[in-house]
Amino acid sequence: MANAGSVTASGNGPLTVPGVGKVTVREQDYSGATSGSQSLRMTGAQPRSGTISASVSVVDGQLYVDANAAFWSSSAGLSEAEAANAANRWVQIQSSSPLYKPAAADLTMPSLLTDLFSSENFHKGRVRTIDGVRSIAITYMNSGNDSGETTCYVELGGKHLPVSVTLGGLSLRLEGWGEIKAVAVPTGAVQLSSLLPPSVSTA
Repeated sequence: MANAGSVTASGNGPLTVPGVGKVTVREQDYSGATSGSQSLRMTGAQPRSGTISASVSVVDGQLYVDANAAFWSSSAGLSEAEAANAANRWVQIQSSSPLYKPAAADLTMPSLLTDLFSSENFHKGRVRTIDGVRSIAITYMNSGNDSGETTCYVELGGKHLPVSVTLGGLSLRLEGWGEIKAVAVPTGAVQLSSLLPPSVSTA
């Protein structure tokens, strides 16, 4: 997987998100060697949160988020006024912020491998065909950032790369291994710290 250098993932399903609750997630991700991007939408959250949407980009370790107010209030813990100020604009989040790691998770190949395929024990399962690809199920208890019981289907031919991963209720289709996509620094991005009162230290 690491040698492939990049991959695109897309999928949807139910998840329980800390600070948000039970939601249905729909996402489209690209993970490259040092850069990546994600388009995320969560519905069915608590009434106070509503629909949460965000676009996330990582460019050579720098994290940028363009999200609605519901994301900033529920996922980042900002007040309503702060969330409204941060909403619908590209905001850079420093690596020292507690928001950095969960927002940047899986958007580069190193973090994807660490977060989604971290286990000491892997078990072979049934063979099935997924989108025309004959694959074998590998089950394991993932201990990475996306922790929990996980099923990964790996192609039996070719380079034996994963074609799908199911974690909890979220099912992701992995494709486009090795296809490089450009991820640019968003124009006009501002520092999150510049949008918050001096006493707030989320940076």
